[in-house]
Amino acid sequence: MRSLFALAAALWLATAATPQAQAPATPEAKAVAFLLKEVPKWRAEKGCASCHHNGDAARALFMAAHRGHDVGDALKDTRAFLEAPEGWASNKGHEADEALQRLQFAAALAAAGERDLNPAPSLVEAAKIILADQMPDGSWVPDASDGPGSPLTWGTAVATWMARSTLIASGREPDDFAVAQTDRWLRTAEATTVTDAAGIVLGLGVISDVMADKQRAKLLNLLRFAQRESGGWGAEPGAASATAFDTALVLIALQELETDPRLARSTYRVEELREAIAKGRAYLEAQQRPDGSWPETMRGGTATSVAQRLSTTGWALMALLGGSK
Repeated sequence: MRSLFALAAALWLATAATPQAQAPATPEAKAVAFLLKEVPKWRAEKGCASCHHNGDAARALFMAAHRGHDVGDALKDTRAFLEAPEGWASNKGHEADEALQRLQFAAALAAAGERDLNPAPSLVEAAKIILADQMPDGSWVPDASDGPGSPLTWGTAVATWMARSTLIASGREPDDFAVAQTDRWLRTAEATTVTDAAGIVLGLGVISDVMADKQRAKLLNLLRFAQRESGGWGAEPGAASATAFDTALVLIALQELETDPRLARSTYRVEELREAIAKGRAYLEAQQRPDGSWPETMRGGTATSVAQRLSTTGWALMALLGGSK
């Protein structure tokens, strides 16, 4: 009997001493871990804020924090910078991209206060700052390029959606003149690229009226037939391959419509919408690198870019977190 007790005790001790297998980290957790290492580096090493670290990537981390991920103190310095918009103009090293960096920083500040019941004074001030860059037709044009927007530079449609979202987050109502101007542009703007189509669909949000519904239906049709067999989207309909940024952008748009599938019924039945989203998410997860990042989505030029990699990873993480929900 003693030997049986001794054997049982030995087995218990061996089991207790064996490290328990941990569940594999989710794609979102791996992306958060990557950005937690990268985001604080730039200002510490360069002495200035950047659109890629303190804009897109920080915005993704703010969203992750609101959804339960532990980000520790990684955003402390970024938050302090963002909450002083009066100092953005003196941010060195990015003079050529002033309009873009104002939009990037304002959008990140809006994401930081996503759960606030009332907009912070700094966000109200940031909204005033970006209004100076609004075009007479109601849009924002941070990049003069005619090609599809990139993860970092966005393009007109994505920039206009982000600006509108920031204005609303700052407390402005839909009947505010600047917002109304933007809404008119969103209802009439032409889009031939996946990037622009997704940006306009996101700008329209879940508001339903005759012009918005007609525009949304046309652009959703473009997006539906642009989805590749891989499950992802490329920059343009018929693109030979998909990219992480374009896929993330469309996913954010479709996931927002998933909250009210009636808005997409001109193009997708409910089960078709869910299937398109599931395939897109599977594509993104398959493209994630072991370190938690995604390959940068480039629009020509050099083959690698730290800035585009950070922004691409930020967009992919936001898509996997559920977009703007």
